[in-house]
Amino acid sequence: FRSIDRAVLEHHSRPTGLPLILAALPEHHHRFRNVSQNHFLMAEGIMVNPDAVTNDRLQALAWQVVEPQYEARLAKLKDDFEQARATGLGSDNLSQITAAAALGRIATLFIGADRQIAGHLDEKTGKLVRGALDNPRFDDVLDDLGELVVKMGGVIVVIPAEKMPTHTGVAAIYRY
Repeated sequence: FRSIDRAVLEHHSRPTGLPLILAALPEHHHRFRNVSQNHFLMAEGIMVNPDAVTNDRLQALAWQVVEPQYEARLAKLKDDFEQARATGLGSDNLSQITAAAALGRIATLFIGADRQIAGHLDEKTGKLVRGALDNPRFDDVLDDLGELVVKMGGVIVVIPAEKMPTHTGVAAIYRY
């Protein structure tokens, strides 16, 4: 268990920063947790031999563990956005968001999953550039916007459309 813990920590947990869910027989959970040095290991695990279930079933069991934290994080992000918008430090207006992105002002960008806007973004000015032949499969403003926000040190959160804090498909919390 120690060598497995060390290898997972070194090769997966530290490089990615992602949470770790232990999937093992119930009798192994306590012993593994006693020796684990991995602070990414989640408190709740999956009490099943992963070799005894399909990948789809394992994924469903993992989602049961992660979903409450995911929902809580989304709720907090929505609250943070509403507070930011109320104080002028947030917006769901695409033109305002793209201008703020060009200035490096976006701390958190929310993008609706499966949402696309044909065209591209001028990174220097933050202006939308649209042409007659724009196709969102090839030129997507939201993709360009996301890349710019990451380049400027912001965080992107892709959210299912029904869970977005606004109906515009995009929202941002500004740094200043």
